[in-house]
Amino acid sequence: MEVMNLENRKINLINWLSSVQEENVLAKVEKIQEENTDWWDNVVEEDKKAINEGLEQLDKGDYLTRSEVRSKIKEKFNF
Repeated sequence: MEVMNLENRKINLINWLSSVQEENVLAKVEKIQEENTDWWDNVVEEDKKAINEGLEQLDKGDYLTRSEVRSKIKEKFNF
């Protein structure tokens, strides 16, 4: 029932939007759309590459556990 309600709401919005003539209303809707872009689209290529490399390492099992990281930090900073 909730899915149908969601679908009906979207259809109602689409119908309403297709009849809007006010520029300010359209501008507000466009701003909402721009704000809801996928975060990945805003990530710079260098960071995307680093993220993908990290994911590949995880897939290969090449990672440190939390306790291993804590131990390395303790060693490095003499805790």
